[in-house]
Amino acid sequence: MEKLPEMFRPLLWSLKWADLDVNEDKTDIIVNAINEGTLAHWRWLIKTYGRETIRVLLSKRLITEFHPESYQLARVIFDLPPLHYAR
Repeated sequence: MEKLPEMFRPLLWSLKWADLDVNEDKTDIIVNAINEGTLAHWRWLIKTYGRETIRVLLSKRLITEFHPESYQLARVIFDLPPLHYAR
């Protein structure tokens, strides 16, 4: 089980830190880092998961899951299609 860098702990406060796995919990990690993370978090995401994996994962989420400014930046960086408000 690959561990997350310590810098992610404040972003994932609602999850049990000792049980987090980079691959199994990637949706929570990516969504929280996009919303609350710094440039260092975003760089780690890209290095670890790759832009395409992040783009595909984010494309399946609802727009309401993101802060507006975070979504706009992610839309540009990951070339996201318009997200939906409801399923």
